[in-house]
Amino acid sequence: MKSHIINRLAKIVGEENVCTDPAEIFCYSRDSTPFQYFADVIVRPAKTTGVSEVMKLANENRIPVYPRGSGTSAAGSPLPVKGGILIDLTRMNQILSFDEENLQVVMEPGVICDDLNEFLKDYGYYFPPDPASSSVATIGGMVANNSAGNRAIKYGKTKDWILWLEAVLPSGEIIHTGSDTLKSVSGYDLTKLLCGSEGTLAVFTKIGMRVQPLPETYKTAMFLFDDLNRAGEAIVKARSSGVVPCAMEFLDKLTISTTADYAGLTLPDCEALLLIETDGIEAAAEKELKIITGIVKKMSPKEWKIAQDEEERNTLWVARKSAYAALARCSITTTMEDLSVPISKIPEALKRIQKIPERVGNQIRVATFGHAGDGNLHPTFLYDERISEQQEAFYKALNIIYDEVALALGGSITGEHGVGIIRKDFVEKEHGSVEMALMKGIKRVFDPSNILNPGKGKPWGSTGEP
Repeated sequence: MKSHIINRLAKIVGEENVCTDPAEIFCYSRDSTPFQYFADVIVRPAKTTGVSEVMKLANENRIPVYPRGSGTSAAGSPLPVKGGILIDLTRMNQILSFDEENLQVVMEPGVICDDLNEFLKDYGYYFPPDPASSSVATIGGMVANNSAGNRAIKYGKTKDWILWLEAVLPSGEIIHTGSDTLKSVSGYDLTKLLCGSEGTLAVFTKIGMRVQPLPETYKTAMFLFDDLNRAGEAIVKARSSGVVPCAMEFLDKLTISTTADYAGLTLPDCEALLLIETDGIEAAAEKELKIITGIVKKMSPKEWKIAQDEEERNTLWVARKSAYAALARCSITTTMEDLSVPISKIPEALKRIQKIPERVGNQIRVATFGHAGDGNLHPTFLYDERISEQQEAFYKALNIIYDEVALALGGSITGEHGVGIIRKDFVEKEHGSVEMALMKGIKRVFDPSNILNPGKGKPWGSTGEP
């Protein structure tokens, strides 16, 4: 990076908010994937105007720019593949307003999901999408990846709650998409287009979203199974019961044993665990859980229990939410994958996933958990990336996961984590050449110089960039 560019960046955001220290740049070179790339400079703007000026400078000089929040990505989405400028948006972390009459909250992209809900809780409201990383995930990152989480089965994904976005284009122009109104069809829906664009089209600087009153109560049940297939069938039957729970989570044997120890739970040896939760008015939530419990019990679980109080419920959720962190203690490298299949295909998907280690010479282990209620599974591979045989086995496993499980069963290569780098070889297989050409055309309209988050699979796939 030339010194005159560094000097101009310092004038835009302040010298203290520009960093070229190799040690600090190293800290931004990874996420939870096995990839590593280094930026030339880290920039930390605090205002929309700062982001705009940085983008103008980058565009004039054809310098790659990579937006980043907390860096919790499991796809390589914020990694600076081509060097250049990494924009750290965590200084833009203010909740700007809450309009209780219109049920709308406005914030900057660096606000942490749990912090937002802690703020809203005092007013009796919340933002329902609930990723397992909610204690560190930024709202900007959630919008960029259209994150979902534990409550997606009932409340949808992040984009279902976004009303409007203030965003900076690669040219430095500032746009405002969407509306304060709940309904508006006066133009193309650019807000929904930007949600899930993974930082390839614009940089978010303000986010307007609707919120919802907190449920009166939650009712939570846990079911343990000796048979993986029966657990999968229980998911299918529960989903077709006519009741829509707010969460339906799955953990396999390895995940159960690891997270139970991590969360301080004592659980019997079993092959699968289902965690099912209903919410709403007390009587309705209790009735819905009773219906689902009756259905699941017909699949002969080894053991089941209903949380008797909030403390017991929280303990169960700690076990689920800590799944990735707990598994990360088991190996040098822990890589969490992300696929979605139709609900009816969950039993077959689980069966195929469990056979993967044997198919790659038992060089890796796999632990599977995820949002079973909407078909979104997270097979997590445990291996040592320093050992070439295990690294090779991991990439073979990736091909099996996406070619022979997700796509073969009519699913998608990613449900909520995004394409990033790790899934770029499979994008065109899912979408086809015509749809890929349309996505590339959209990218060129927004970013003709291809400076914003280049080197990623969305929208280029594995075919290379122009």
